[in-house]
Amino acid sequence: MHRTLRGPAAVGILVPPSVGGAVANVAVQIMGKVAVNLNYTASAESLKSAADQSELRHVITSRQFLERVPIEPPGEAIYLEDIMDTVTAKDRIVALLMAALCPVRLLERAVGSPKHRGQDDLAAIIFSSGSTGMPKGAMLTHFNLLSNIETALQVFPHEPEESMMGILPFFHSFGFMGTLWLPLTYGFRVAYFPNPLEAKAVGLMCAKHRCTFLIATNTFFQNYIRRCAPEDFSSQKYALGGAEKLTERVREAFKAKFGNEPLEGYGTTECSPVVALNCPDFRAPGFFQVGTKRGSVGHPLPGISVKTVDPETLEDLPAGATGLLCVKGPNIMQGYLKMPDLTAEVLRDGWYNTGDVTRIDEDGFIWITDRLARFSKIAGEMVPHQKVEEVLHDLLGLTEQAFAVVGVPDVQKGERLVVLHTVTDDQVQEVLAKLDKSGLPKLWVPRGSAFYRVEAIPILGTGKLDLQRSKALAKELDVGE
Repeated sequence: MHRTLRGPAAVGILVPPSVGGAVANVAVQIMGKVAVNLNYTASAESLKSAADQSELRHVITSRQFLERVPIEPPGEAIYLEDIMDTVTAKDRIVALLMAALCPVRLLERAVGSPKHRGQDDLAAIIFSSGSTGMPKGAMLTHFNLLSNIETALQVFPHEPEESMMGILPFFHSFGFMGTLWLPLTYGFRVAYFPNPLEAKAVGLMCAKHRCTFLIATNTFFQNYIRRCAPEDFSSQKYALGGAEKLTERVREAFKAKFGNEPLEGYGTTECSPVVALNCPDFRAPGFFQVGTKRGSVGHPLPGISVKTVDPETLEDLPAGATGLLCVKGPNIMQGYLKMPDLTAEVLRDGWYNTGDVTRIDEDGFIWITDRLARFSKIAGEMVPHQKVEEVLHDLLGLTEQAFAVVGVPDVQKGERLVVLHTVTDDQVQEVLAKLDKSGLPKLWVPRGSAFYRVEAIPILGTGKLDLQRSKALAKELDVGE
């Protein structure tokens, strides 16, 4: 296998979260290559863009997987099944003895690992979800990832026998760090399941392996609330939500059903990815520190600095002011692959501009208002789509996402709101009847003619709202006023 992979620096991996996917990633790192886990839920155009940017010539994949997800792997495909067919019983015994008896450096030499590697060498290129455009490749080093793993575990009490439920795909930055390399580097057990949307199967596997950590998204949590039994997650100590806002309705519903309140965190691919986490409160004789504030994304991890800046001038704002969140620390990427101009826009003096609108309170907790991309400027006022969505769901008491708010151009006011939804006409009328008393400012209230029913809310494979598809769908459906 290692002879096949000699040559280009980057190697593509097109496998779902699984033992095979984990082994493939480990093999790529042992060989000193750069891992590029490809997003098999993305469009063909996005997949080709990622492969072209990375100059991929080889892609590790699986015939069984490609039968279920018909994708044409870019470059030369190396199939895990073919590799497994060449492994004999003798090979397995020799490998077991070497792993048990040989020093690490001798093992590396035996499999052809390069001699000179450092923590500052590139470990992976993780492409953005493409929710707002074509994917960008964040270049992450070994030090970026290892520092993020170490500091994330510093804030959570844990034991060596902890176990992780691995459902997030490895092309997802939280899945790559949190469910692949974190358990491997700290010796946690991990149970992988390839499809996070198959809720019943995820629940049964979590119960079978007594998993104590579950890392998921708001969208996946909603699915588990509806389809999993309370006993499925009875072994959980921590349920961590990231990638998108953990809504209050989902938090309460998950706690009511499973007895465990999800803790919200925050990160971006460019930050390896975790920036902040809510964590258990800390108590000691004569000392108490609050670890969680509902609605916030928690404290920054140890060693990470945060600040807010003015969205237009990029000047630093005083404590408590709302502005764009900037992050500095050992977890910040080296830059975007082959995009020096874009890298220079978001990285200044070591500070990464996340593009998220936030407030940092007097206790150091970070409160995310919304993505800058999820605001509409209507008649000069910034209107947050996410806040409007929350109100629409609350009016019907829904825990799963049934509304998506996007902005479309408007000649008179600059933009106007369009609401994509999956509810019935009667439910829409119920919402419209209650909107005037919902507490939303008048300018934030969508017009009744701006509600459009769709078969499904566009969602990315990472569980996040697909903004690009949502906007395209809204423009297609909206006839204007």
